[in-house]
Amino acid sequence: MRLNDIKNNFEDRNIEFKYFESEKDLLVSIENEMRKHETIGIGNSQTLKHYEISDMALKLGKVVYDKTLSEDKDQVRKLKKQALLSDCYITSSNAITEDGKIINVDHSGNRVAAMTYGPDRVLVLVGINKLTLNEQAGIKRVLNVATPKNAKRAKIASPCSMEMSCDTCHQGVRVCNYLSIIRGQNTKGRMKVYLINKELGF
Repeated sequence: MRLNDIKNNFEDRNIEFKYFESEKDLLVSIENEMRKHETIGIGNSQTLKHYEISDMALKLGKVVYDKTLSEDKDQVRKLKKQALLSDCYITSSNAITEDGKIINVDHSGNRVAAMTYGPDRVLVLVGINKLTLNEQAGIKRVLNVATPKNAKRAKIASPCSMEMSCDTCHQGVRVCNYLSIIRGQNTKGRMKVYLINKELGF
């Protein structure tokens, strides 16, 4: 599918879309977006860590709500809640689709909650490896690719992290508590997807 078709499919759903070949251009666009806001919420993401997005926001003098900067569990809970009401929430996604949908799986739900409602602006940064054909392919990627890798990263002994069947999973180790499918935005322009031609994250 042509990139112009993907762009149109997202914009038909009130989601802005921009494709980048250059990482430099991508980072300039992210910085320009950050400059418009006072508080920046960060969704935990290997993609954002790769680009040091929290550090970028801090250097711009922004108030940053990023749970990975916390010192203890109480602060983690506080930062998650503060991020829900940030001016701009920046995160990645486990899958986006050519027909303009955004699909995620979450352990605690804070990331999908902030993407859905709260912040006035949501910026979703994704690598080309997250692009899938449609909703069904996106869900398959989320559950079969992203979930096992995230479980391994977090050192959670879920069956999927050990290449075992989901049938043996139990709540104590489940990392896929929340499956989110964003099929559009009520507020036009609230959400923006940045797709970079680079494989990033899970």
